[in-house]
Amino acid sequence: MRLAILAASALLTAAPTVAATLELDFTAYGGGLRIAEGTLRLDATGTASGPYAIRVDAGWASWITLFTTFRYEAEAAGTLGNPSVRPARFKSERQLRRKRDVLRMDFSGAAPAVRMEPPRDPDDAKLIPEEATRGTADPLSVGAAVIAAAGGASACTGRYPVYDGRRRYDVLMKPLGREVLEPSSRRMAAGPADACQVTLRPVAGFQRDLNPEKFFVQGVDRTAKLWFKRVEPQGRVVPMQMEVATNVGTFYVHTTGVRVVP
Repeated sequence: MRLAILAASALLTAAPTVAATLELDFTAYGGGLRIAEGTLRLDATGTASGPYAIRVDAGWASWITLFTTFRYEAEAAGTLGNPSVRPARFKSERQLRRKRDVLRMDFSGAAPAVRMEPPRDPDDAKLIPEEATRGTADPLSVGAAVIAAAGGASACTGRYPVYDGRRRYDVLMKPLGREVLEPSSRRMAAGPADACQVTLRPVAGFQRDLNPEKFFVQGVDRTAKLWFKRVEPQGRVVPMQMEVATNVGTFYVHTTGVRVVP
């Protein structure tokens, strides 16, 4: 879900400099089944620098809610550089069945201040030294940074240090060239698209497990592939498809709708 949310927030904007709200609807599939869906909302100036606010709301597909419940809501705000990002705050709320977890991060100091409800186990918190979190950003803010860099010379490149309150990792972007997306009823468009590789590289706070097949393991990189495509009449370039291979199968996230509000 973490890579999915990052990918969904990795929009590309065109040249306009007026403020606009961009909304993306996305659906995730695994094993051929629709498993999750959500919407991402981005408020930004459409330039490589300036203030931003980003929010994502996601949950299980409707058929899964007959058996269990899951909702995830997150929002972040700060200032974009080119292609850097300086977050000011981040908040997320996760509801799984009757368990509710709330995470707040304040980036006003040298290192992020983290508050969790319920509180995190002190022993787990010690796995990430404070110095490792300095200069980091939350996952949604990294998505906003990718927006600012996209469409320019630094599109789909660079390294972003991420701290999500529990784990510290780097996100590395790499362009893979032009490819063709075949028609599919699961997403809104097909045709030529720009492919990009996203690598999640663990730094601290991950499991030290003898089984490297587990997704989040210290010392094991995980990758996803993204395809970006311009959609009309909005004229915006957005992530049209994401592919993530895991030990339990390959998961896909497809963009199903795009709206631009001036």
